[in-house]
Amino acid sequence: MKRILSIVLVVMLLMTGCSFIGQKNSNDDEPIIPVAMDTTNGQDIQSNAAAASITGSSANSGTAEASTVSSSAVSDNTEDLLSNVLIDNGTGKGVTANTSDKNSILMTLYYRDKDGLLIPVTRNVIKQEGMAKAAVSGLVDEAVTREQLDYYGLYPVLPQGTKIKGMTIKNGSAVIDFSKEFMELANKQDEEVAVTAVVYTLTGFKTISDVNIRVEGRDINTLSNGTDISGAKSRNNTFINTNETQLKDGFVKCDLYYMTAGNDKYNYMVPVSTLVQKVEDSQLPGVLFAELSKKPGDSKVFTSIPEGTKLLSCNMENDLAVLDFSAQLTNYNGGNEKENSLLNQIYYTMNQLKGIAKTKILVDGKETTLPEGSEVAISKTLPATFNNVVDK
Repeated sequence: MKRILSIVLVVMLLMTGCSFIGQKNSNDDEPIIPVAMDTTNGQDIQSNAAAASITGSSANSGTAEASTVSSSAVSDNTEDLLSNVLIDNGTGKGVTANTSDKNSILMTLYYRDKDGLLIPVTRNVIKQEGMAKAAVSGLVDEAVTREQLDYYGLYPVLPQGTKIKGMTIKNGSAVIDFSKEFMELANKQDEEVAVTAVVYTLTGFKTISDVNIRVEGRDINTLSNGTDISGAKSRNNTFINTNETQLKDGFVKCDLYYMTAGNDKYNYMVPVSTLVQKVEDSQLPGVLFAELSKKPGDSKVFTSIPEGTKLLSCNMENDLAVLDFSAQLTNYNGGNEKENSLLNQIYYTMNQLKGIAKTKILVDGKETTLPEGSEVAISKTLPATFNNVVDK
């Protein structure tokens, strides 16, 4: 009798176990684009590791893919594009904690100016669920946004009435679904500006390295005026404020920071995507600053770095870069504003290099003070905000 009972129990256990074979994972029942979801959920974003883990676990609980997405973590495709080059793809460099207000977060959004340039602007945004969705919503042409930006010579980039119907973020990839109004941009230039603004705004989050754009729940290859939005868009394959559109063999895409006159009140720091020849990592900073010291080909931007300025050396130790410039660096012939813009061009351009958080500047190998009094021979933390003027 005991033997019969034992056999019955074994059979029941086997039947119970087998009942789970072939059962759908609960994630399989999720809509492709559910209600807006990102990883901040009102938490401090300065160190977003916990939030990133929540994203991963909600999508693949208990798997290795639930690991944190950091500023250096990018998709396999991105790694292939970079192949050990020192350029960072920008992930996580557009969102930071607001130390003066724990109820809000500083997020960098991208607006256009009168010349169609995209200007990064750090805004003060109240903490809420769906911070990534809130960021993109801030790009939509609405009366209140136009009123806020008008004084600064800036304009929203997404068509009036555009809605975000949903968003998912999984393993570093964001999928965003726009309403049909997203297709109503006037021309191809406006389309390219809008797509780039969305990509750069979203990849400012630590948990997003690339973006897929959909319209009314459907994959769209091209917008109404022919702009290609197929596949995943990242900072590695999306160009900003330039006529360049594609990567070329033997070159790497980087964003150099120039100045532009937004209006009669403000000058703005502006990124310009540039293709520079691929070199050893140790030589890359020299290549970047050689480009920055040239007169820009686009008359809408200018550089405060004097022509002929050379980076004599760049020593990187831990997270500190020590830059030694030639004496031409001090020949900028300007007051405080010119000196500040020169330093900002240096600091923001260095900000895109992997692992670099601080910079120290020498001139001809010596510690010095710049003509207007800026102390540059001390370790300076690289900036976390961009053109932070609107909500001051």
